[in-house]
Amino acid sequence: MKTVSSKTFLNSCIVLLSAIFISACGDSDSSSAADSSLESSSSVEGSSATEPYFSAKESSSSAVASAKDYCSTNFRYKYNHDESNKKFTIFEDHSYDECQHLNGNYVFSHIDEVLQHRRSYIFVGDTLVLIQSQEGDPDTMFTVLVGGSANNLLGDWAFTTCDYKAGSISCNNEPKSYTTHYVFEADSQFVYYTLADGSCIPPESLMPSDGTLDKDESYTDTYAMQEIYNSIISIKKGETHNIIIFPFSFFDQLGGGITIPSEVAISSQSKYAVTFTIGGQEFSATLGENTHRIQYYSDAQYEVDLDLASGSKVCHLHYFRDAKLTSETCKAENAPYFELDTHEETGVEYVDSYNVENIDEFKACLITLAQ
Repeated sequence: MKTVSSKTFLNSCIVLLSAIFISACGDSDSSSAADSSLESSSSVEGSSATEPYFSAKESSSSAVASAKDYCSTNFRYKYNHDESNKKFTIFEDHSYDECQHLNGNYVFSHIDEVLQHRRSYIFVGDTLVLIQSQEGDPDTMFTVLVGGSANNLLGDWAFTTCDYKAGSISCNNEPKSYTTHYVFEADSQFVYYTLADGSCIPPESLMPSDGTLDKDESYTDTYAMQEIYNSIISIKKGETHNIIIFPFSFFDQLGGGITIPSEVAISSQSKYAVTFTIGGQEFSATLGENTHRIQYYSDAQYEVDLDLASGSKVCHLHYFRDAKLTSETCKAENAPYFELDTHEETGVEYVDSYNVENIDEFKACLITLAQ
């Protein structure tokens, strides 16, 4: 069994901020939630489920009211509530552009659709547990909410980090930097966010705007450079099968920096360049200033240009991937660079991304460079 987490919500596959309704990507009209046989129980383990860290009850009523007015504008949905069977369906208007592969042709299409997110629910005392169960999926997801009234879905409910299992709730009081609120009214549902004092957090501050340009401080203090260091070390040991290069990892960083293998001695480093020595051999890695990531709501555009040199020999890595196709790129002549996928509900094949890269050639060059 799985419980929806706030991290799962923020990294959701579409630009919906209502995690409890979209935690499984593709849960639309074609999939219906199975009836739950779980019974309500008042058993609670550990911390009280009605007073989690940053509980909705900690906020002043005036602050919450202003937060609702300000934050709910863009995230209000119509829904149907079947109170007798403890079920509801959220309706979400969803629009996007897509490069579709139809009858051997590539067609750039604008799609307007209404997604339906079905959930059932139970009460454990005055705690609300939302249930997501998809047909054919053995796992059931539970979301534990507090702040409303027992046996009444309508009201203001706050997301918790609590878990539901076998009729009982356990809470770890894991600290949260903000609280997500789900408000059910008679004919609509909306989402808003608050700090501990009840003050509103604009939703756009929780995830990047569509088309946000990456602002990494250093592309040379990333997982990709760690992969290059480890690959060179493996090559020098004669283990050429252990070469791992993921160019998009040039945009993955740890707050405290990456772990530099003990075999690596760095002599100079900047945002775009690093000089280092492994096994007595000096290398220089230089990234082009066109290296960037543009963050979309649900994916990104990546471009990496890297020259890895030692002595007079240079290995060049080029990687470009774009998850947002346009009418200009959605053409048959670009088919060799397309990564295709299929919508399970409709069977329509579409272009998931446009990719131009020479990773295999770079790996082969790296073997000769480092031996």
